[in-house]
Amino acid sequence: MQPEHQPQMIALARENVGKAIQLDGLISAHFHRSLDGTRVINYGQWRDRFAIEQLKQQLGFGKESPYWEGIAENEHHLYEVVLTEPED
Repeated sequence: MQPEHQPQMIALARENVGKAIQLDGLISAHFHRSLDGTRVINYGQWRDRFAIEQLKQQLGFGKESPYWEGIAENEHHLYEVVLTEPED
Protein backbone atom coordinates (compact mmCIF):
# COMPACT_ATOMS: atom_id res chain seq x y z
CA MET A 1 0.00 0.00 0.00
CA GLN A 2 1.03 3.57 -0.29
CA PRO A 3 2.35 4.86 3.05
CA GLU A 4 -0.34 7.53 3.24
CA HIS A 5 -2.99 4.75 3.27
CA GLN A 6 -1.57 2.88 6.25
CA PRO A 7 -3.45 4.86 8.94
CA GLN A 8 -6.73 4.33 7.09
CA MET A 9 -5.99 0.62 6.71
CA ILE A 10 -5.36 0.30 10.44
CA ALA A 11 -8.59 2.15 11.20
CA LEU A 12 -10.53 -0.15 8.86
CA ALA A 13 -8.93 -3.23 10.40
CA ARG A 14 -9.90 -2.01 13.87
CA GLU A 15 -13.44 -1.36 12.67
CA ASN A 16 -13.84 -4.76 10.99
CA VAL A 17 -12.04 -7.13 13.36
CA GLY A 18 -15.07 -7.11 15.67
CA LYS A 19 -17.18 -8.73 12.94
CA ALA A 20 -14.60 -11.49 12.56
CA ILE A 21 -14.12 -12.10 16.28
CA GLN A 22 -17.87 -12.71 16.66
CA LEU A 23 -17.57 -15.74 14.39
CA ASP A 24 -16.95 -19.06 16.04
CA GLY A 25 -13.37 -20.08 15.33
CA LEU A 26 -11.26 -16.92 15.51
CA ILE A 27 -9.08 -17.29 18.58
CA SER A 28 -7.13 -14.03 18.28
CA ALA A 29 -6.13 -11.35 15.78
CA HIS A 30 -2.94 -9.32 15.86
CA PHE A 31 -2.23 -6.42 13.51
CA HIS A 32 1.30 -5.17 12.84
CA ARG A 33 2.30 -2.14 10.79
CA SER A 34 5.56 -1.73 8.96
CA LEU A 35 7.63 1.27 9.93
CA ASP A 36 7.97 2.33 6.28
CA GLY A 37 4.17 2.54 5.99
CA THR A 38 3.80 0.07 3.12
CA ARG A 39 2.29 -2.90 4.96
CA VAL A 40 -0.18 -3.96 7.61
CA ILE A 41 0.10 -7.59 8.61
CA ASN A 42 -2.75 -9.46 10.27
CA TYR A 43 -1.77 -12.57 12.16
CA GLY A 44 -4.99 -14.34 13.03
CA GLN A 45 -5.15 -17.60 14.94
CA TRP A 46 -8.09 -19.78 13.91
CA ARG A 47 -9.53 -23.01 15.23
CA ASP A 48 -9.41 -24.61 11.76
CA ARG A 49 -9.54 -23.91 8.03
CA PHE A 50 -13.34 -24.23 7.96
CA ALA A 51 -13.65 -21.21 10.26
CA ILE A 52 -11.51 -19.13 7.88
CA GLU A 53 -13.73 -20.15 4.98
CA GLN A 54 -16.77 -18.98 6.97
CA LEU A 55 -15.17 -15.57 7.38
CA LYS A 56 -14.58 -15.29 3.63
CA GLN A 57 -18.34 -15.70 3.12
CA GLN A 58 -19.06 -12.59 5.21
CA LEU A 59 -19.65 -9.23 3.53
CA GLY A 60 -16.42 -7.25 3.38
CA PHE A 61 -14.10 -10.23 3.85
CA GLY A 62 -14.49 -12.11 0.56
CA LYS A 63 -13.12 -11.42 -2.88
CA GLU A 64 -16.01 -9.11 -3.76
CA SER A 65 -15.86 -5.67 -2.12
CA PRO A 66 -13.34 -6.40 0.66
CA TYR A 67 -13.11 -3.70 3.31
CA TRP A 68 -9.54 -2.86 2.20
CA GLU A 69 -10.50 -2.36 -1.47
CA GLY A 70 -8.77 0.63 -3.02
CA ILE A 71 -6.42 1.01 -0.06
CA ALA A 72 -4.27 -2.12 -0.06
CA GLU A 73 -3.66 -5.34 -1.93
CA ASN A 74 -4.25 -8.53 0.02
CA GLU A 75 -2.05 -11.62 0.18
CA HIS A 76 -3.58 -14.56 2.00
CA HIS A 77 -1.36 -17.35 3.32
CA LEU A 78 -2.18 -20.20 5.69
CA TYR A 79 0.35 -21.55 8.18
CA GLU A 80 0.40 -24.22 10.85
CA VAL A 81 1.95 -23.56 14.28
CA VAL A 82 4.86 -25.96 14.76
CA LEU A 83 6.69 -24.36 17.70
CA THR A 84 5.75 -21.99 20.51
CA GLU A 85 8.20 -20.64 23.06
CA PRO A 86 7.79 -20.39 25.93
CA GLU A 87 5.54 -23.41 25.93
CA ASP A 88 2.29 -22.91 27.91
